[in-house]
Amino acid sequence: MIAPSLLGESLALQLTSKDNNLEIILDKKDINGLPRLILFCLEEVELSNSIKLEIIRLKERWAQSPILIVIPKSIKLSSADLMTFGTEGLIQDPTVEVLRDTINILIEGGRVFKINKEANYNADSIPKSYGLGHWLLTSGLSQINKDLHTIDHLIEKKSTNTFYLLILIGRRRELLAAKRLIIWLWGPLEILIESPIKNTKYNNIKLNNKYITDITIKNSSSNELWEVIYKRVNERLHDDLINSTDELAALYSLSRTKRTILLKTHLQEFSTIIKKLDSLNDLDKGFEDILQSITPELRANILRNFIDSYDRLQRNGIDVSISDFLINNAELGIIDDELPSIALIIDPILNNRPILIDGEYLSIEDPRSIIHLETLILNWIFRTAEIVSEEIISSCSEWPELRKYFLNKELVSTRDLERRRNHINTNNQLQNLFKKPIRLYESKRLYYTVINKEIEKIIIIEPRDDELKKLDWPQRQIAFIIELRDALAPQTQAIIQYLGDLIVLILTKVVGRSIGLIGRGIAQGMGRNLSKG
Repeated sequence: MIAPSLLGESLALQLTSKDNNLEIILDKKDINGLPRLILFCLEEVELSNSIKLEIIRLKERWAQSPILIVIPKSIKLSSADLMTFGTEGLIQDPTVEVLRDTINILIEGGRVFKINKEANYNADSIPKSYGLGHWLLTSGLSQINKDLHTIDHLIEKKSTNTFYLLILIGRRRELLAAKRLIIWLWGPLEILIESPIKNTKYNNIKLNNKYITDITIKNSSSNELWEVIYKRVNERLHDDLINSTDELAALYSLSRTKRTILLKTHLQEFSTIIKKLDSLNDLDKGFEDILQSITPELRANILRNFIDSYDRLQRNGIDVSISDFLINNAELGIIDDELPSIALIIDPILNNRPILIDGEYLSIEDPRSIIHLETLILNWIFRTAEIVSEEIISSCSEWPELRKYFLNKELVSTRDLERRRNHINTNNQLQNLFKKPIRLYESKRLYYTVINKEIEKIIIIEPRDDELKKLDWPQRQIAFIIELRDALAPQTQAIIQYLGDLIVLILTKVVGRSIGLIGRGIAQGMGRNLSKG
């Protein structure tokens, strides 16, 4: 364990008291052989580069030992910055039980990332202590916290010069050292780390743990990786998702219950495809052929499992299976050009291949890779669900009895339904003719994802030159107009600026002087006339 002396001794005592199999070494001199895990505890994180440098040195010395970083609750770095440390585990403000479980997972070859926890304590429910020690502890901490708050405010403003900023950082470090000393003298030992011992000692404490980024991988098998991704995606497909985009009109034409079932069915069918492909012995030879034929079969299975096979409705006096009607009536081979290849999701998971993110190849076990695959799957689910919803709406137009079964109440009317269909078709035409060529020329791709229970659009920059060359003639003209505008913009701007300068010159030097001379002549004439009068 690499930690400040007080924190290290307290944490080692609490961990070993709960697990006799753990042996914690606090001094490098006592290490014999290769440590099974390096626990790196940080009290404050100001510069991420210094931490990365220290991690590189640790890996050079103990290359085979996993590294677990423990960071405090209050930290200024984002989760994206914390993920770039390159360690096997990173956990923020853990309890002793969570930390012990994390250590065991990493020792067994897994990975754990728990970042951005929100903890709420009910301070009134903790029994109060009285006496000189309590008074010295509370008064000292209140004064130090007040000064720390002022210093943090000055540092965040970044309006001071470098020399004064260094003085503030030094003063902040001194106050933190004084705070630790006061806690060591007058505070209880477990205050150095949030411990569930308080829950056993004080039964009425309220603790609410939540990690915004919570990734736990027990091993590197494809099944384990997919289970982690599946669980994270499934948790984000809530039944009350808010559509914050101006699109996905077909999907949100379905009733709330049917929409949720449709999204969940997409995820389940995708999971089935993953498991089927994983069971193939020689995946590389037939991988591309399988992916080319996967879309129609997958959409048919979605429509088949989205609806109960026993659900039937009267059509022209005959009981008709709803799922069979939809499958026979739908166009299952529609291609969404904005949808990335499904191989970008399946290939890394099944073949354990690295993923290219921001110009860097990352291991499939890296938390950034997990989040990236999660985004790709969510985008695939929403885009495919939109296409399937359009086919459902088309079937509802032909079979009116289906409207109450699938659609929102306001779309039961024929007029409202046809108005919605026309809106969807017009939007698709505008996307295909105008917006798509512009995005291709600008090397942008539109993704749908879920952020705080809302479906939002994100733009990712990636090369799309091959797709740009395959555009039809009308679409290429839109891209040509954008290119022509970019080419003529500097010349047009220069001409406008030159004409503007010329107009200013004429108005000030010619017209202005002429008006001034005329006004002076009038004033002089009036002055003479007045003097004569």
